[in-house]
Amino acid sequence: MTTLFRAALLFRGGLAALAVLAAAGPVHAAQVCAWMTEKVGDADLHEVTLWLESDSDVDLYYMIKGEGLKSEGSRSHSPGSGTYSLRAKKPEKPWGFGATLSPPGEIDIIAELHATPADIFADDEPPLIASFTFHRALPEGEKIPPATLAERQCVTADFPRPRRP
Repeated sequence: MTTLFRAALLFRGGLAALAVLAAAGPVHAAQVCAWMTEKVGDADLHEVTLWLESDSDVDLYYMIKGEGLKSEGSRSHSPGSGTYSLRAKKPEKPWGFGATLSPPGEIDIIAELHATPADIFADDEPPLIASFTFHRALPEGEKIPPATLAERQCVTADFPRPRRP
């Protein structure tokens, strides 16, 4: 593949990303914070819930990635995605998951925030705006989870302005 051909492909990809952002309309800076709550129930049932909060109204497309809940010989995850509208200063929980996880093990979940795509069924991922990683080890014998995942992670980024009347 020639250098000129590669440059043309990169340029074309950049134009496609720019077109998606342009179609979304003007952007505005917003601070978005993410954190997770974790509960442990009977029979080592671990439940995690993603929370998001913004300082202004934001429309986004979230994607859940990572390895999920892992222990020796098992792995459980529920990766997902969807559109979501956050209202200013109102915490929301767009995603949650629960599975049996016997320590030792680990939790590895990545929450990505993307621009809302024009077509949610398209194969290409929309432009990434922010990413939050939630990871912790579960030591042998742990019964009460620490507040590690509950620590708020905040970023300020440009989000497409919500289309509302």
